Amino acid sequence: MSEQDLVDNVEEVPLSEEGEIDVEQETTPPAEPKNIQGKIKSLKDAIKKSRWNVFLLLGVSLVMFGFALFPLTMSVPYDDLWGTSEKDIGYVWGPSSPGEDFLDVPFQLEVEIVRAPSVADNVTLEVYVLKAKDCLDLSVSELEVIARGGNSHNNQFKSLESPLEGETYTFDFDLDMGHYCTKVQFVDSKGETLKQNTKLSVKGKLWPNQVVTGLPGIVFLGLSIFAFIGSQKKSAKLKSILEKRKVSEEQLILEAVSAEKIAQGPAGPPQSADGPTGPPQSNPGPSGSPQEQKKSGPPQSMISQDSTTSKRSGPPPTSSTEQVEVQNQEMPESANTDQSTFEPAGNGYFYRKMPDGTYEQVIYVQSADGTYVPYQQ
Repeated sequence: MSEQDLVDNVEEVPLSEEGEIDVEQETTPPAEPKNIQGKIKSLKDAIKKSRWNVFLLLGVSLVMFGFALFPLTMSVPYDDLWGTSEKDIGYVWGPSSPGEDFLDVPFQLEVEIVRAPSVADNVTLEVYVLKAKDCLDLSVSELEVIARGGNSHNNQFKSLESPLEGETYTFDFDLDMGHYCTKVQFVDSKGETLKQNTKLSVKGKLWPNQVVTGLPGIVFLGLSIFAFIGSQKKSAKLKSILEKRKVSEEQLILEAVSAEKIAQGPAGPPQSADGPTGPPQSNPGPSGSPQEQKKSGPPQSMISQDSTTSKRSGPPPTSSTEQVEVQNQEMPESANTDQSTFEPAGNGYFYRKMPDGTYEQVIYVQSADGTYVPYQQ
């Protein structure tokens, strides 16, 4: 292949293809930096871990609160022979120190008066919670005296005067860690136990885990709140990064589209606002002689006279037809001799661009010999 052929091949490359190649290169967004992609990935992983931590901490705190809020229930039996309700509570655990403090274990007794004593006056309902391993021990009586004095937190005492039959009374206590027993009975004004015609129904509730699991539950709940706040901050940071990346991509697309429009240039010649949209339509006139109509008119003598006159083979040519023929003969010569150019308008039609840059308001078509002639319908 010669050098001239190579030059011709290079010259034959259309401008539109070069423009398309440039536009494609411009529209291709640049590769994102690896540090930004790695940052987005690390943020997504961190958000996922934070959410799992929130769920885990919430679950642990719910389990802790479940142990802390649900009590251990018990029933204190009533002894008809002795006229008392006694029960060994057992060992109460908890981190409380000796004395009354907020770490004490709550204990509640619900006493229902099923049948009150027949004595109408000076009846007292006594409730004891004593720090002893056995309610039948002889030392319990001494502990009752100490409890009635009200100076000991280990031995507690509460009473109610003139209880009513059919009513239920609630007594609350706060216990330190240790072994306890409870005792409920009716006494008269002398302090003697009323045994005849009496009956009590006593139920107890103990919350030994309220402090042991309640405080850790609060701690886990606080940690879950902090984990949720951290997750929200990371989500907001990731959202801002993605929005900035989206805005940059939109700017690149807009710049590429504007560059493509500039590279393509105008779509065609300016459209004329005035003037006809095509050449004037010619009136070719009648295509033959008028048809003769049969009439019952003049006599035969008139017809014989007319036959001597000269006859024409067709109608006379019209002036409009002559003007169009003259224009068709003159226009191609002038169109091909001056410096004007013909630009395609589509569908085989051409515009004539004058040397001064204006367009002639006539539509042309290309004939078989390569010349341009005005379009005729």
